[in-house]
Formats: sequence, structure tokens, C-alpha cells
Amino acid sequence: MKSLTEMKSALLEWRREEGQALAYTLSGDDGVAATLIFPDDSDTLARLETAEGSWTIKHLGLLNPITTIREAGEKTNIAVFHPHALRHDKLEFADGAVFDWVALHDHEPGGAFLDIEGKPMVRIHGLLAHIPSTGADLDSGLVELGQAPVARWRHAILAAMGWYILQLDHFKENPAHAAEMSLRM
Repeated sequence: MKSLTEMKSALLEWRREEGQALAYTLSGDDGVAATLIFPDDSDTLARLETAEGSWTIKHLGLLNPITTIREAGEKTNIAVFHPHALRHDKLEFADGAVFDWVALHDHEPGGAFLDIEGKPMVRIHGLLAHIPSTGADLDSGLVELGQAPVARWRHAILAAMGWYILQLDHFKENPAHAAEMSLRM
């Protein structure tokens, strides 16, 4: 795997891995930057692997939901995503860094993480594919790096967290998956 700081391209793509229902690879012209795998399709736990390390992402709660990010095997959160009913979502890192998540209002699902000045750090455009057994499914997504990655691990986490949010939102909005998603949560 290559670090995003070593990749020349500012445009990458999340793509579903062949033969695995919920496994995705983030890659560009320079190679693979990350993988995001949901090991159990009946749970919201995902495992993120990058050149810088391994993390877990997990959605918790119904009435006051949050999504946590931890280093793999650890019990302390390095970041917590707080969704908001009015879409003023925030990803807050334990070291004090905060990023706003804003939904893109295009024809396809998408969103962006903005820095404190409102500049896009990572923008993700989900691409729907028609899967005969389930209808439209979020199969791949384009990732644009709005700023050059400085913190070696942070941009990869932002790209993975954005993809994770789009996956959850898609499952919640898709009637074919709504019952399954309510069981996961």
C-alpha cells in the first residue's frame, strides 16, 4: 500500500473488490492507498487499512448516533463522528482537529470533509451500479483530495470515513436494505 502523501494523483476511486460483498479498495494511478472491509455484513463494524496503520470504524446508537474510529485493537477513540439532523455533521479527533461533513446535492450520493476554514480536504462522489438482486447499489466512488495530504494518516481516514458515511446513508435510504440496516444499528 502507498501513503496518500506519496501518491501524485489527487483523484482516487473506491471500488468494490471482486467476490466480496462489502470490501472496498481505494486506489489511484500510483496504486492502492487503503482498504475498507465490513467483515460481518450484519454489523456496522468496518476495518480500515492504510500504509500508516489499521483502524476500526463503528456506528453506534439510534436516538443519539455516533460513529467511532479507533486504532485496531485499542479501546480508545481517536475520533468520533457526530451526525446532526440538520446535516451539520462533525468529525472530531481526540487531538482537537475538527472537520465538517457536508452532503453534496448532486444526482449521485456524495459529500465532503471541510477544514476549519471551510476548504474541502476530501470530496467523495458515490457512483450507483445496478445489481439485479438488490437494485441500485453504491459500488464505487470517486475521491478528490482538495488539499495536499499533510498528516500522513488523516486524509486516508477522511476518505474512508466519507465512504463509510455514504454506505450507511445508502443502506438507510434504500428500501431493500432498510430492514437489514436497522438490525445492524
